[in-house]
Amino acid sequence: MLTQLRRERGQELVEYALILPVLMLLILGTMQFALIVFSYNTIAEAARAGARYAVIGDHADHPDLIRAAVFRVTDTAGLARAQLTVPNPVKQADNTIRVSVTYQMRLFVPFFRIRSITLNAVSTKLIELG
Repeated sequence: MLTQLRRERGQELVEYALILPVLMLLILGTMQFALIVFSYNTIAEAARAGARYAVIGDHADHPDLIRAAVFRVTDTAGLARAQLTVPNPVKQADNTIRVSVTYQMRLFVPFFRIRSITLNAVSTKLIELG
């Protein structure tokens, strides 16, 4: 009876050791996916905020002010400025402004040797003449 109990304990330990890596990968993968979605939503909101600032305040010709509006959103969310790229906003011929934000996100769980991914968001808004 005692020998059988010891064998069952050993079997439970082996089963736990086999399932633990799979469970940890699933949990970490879910957390990484959530961070990717959060980062994308943040840069999309930052692009919209920059475009909104350009059209509402009539600042379409001031790229530094538009970048500052973008960075206000990304700084609040905790994204590193060193990994952000905000090229000059483009005022287009059809009286719109296009603000683009790119974020190089480092992954803490490297999947298939992928160390980082690039997230890109673009917002285009109509400049109202007034």
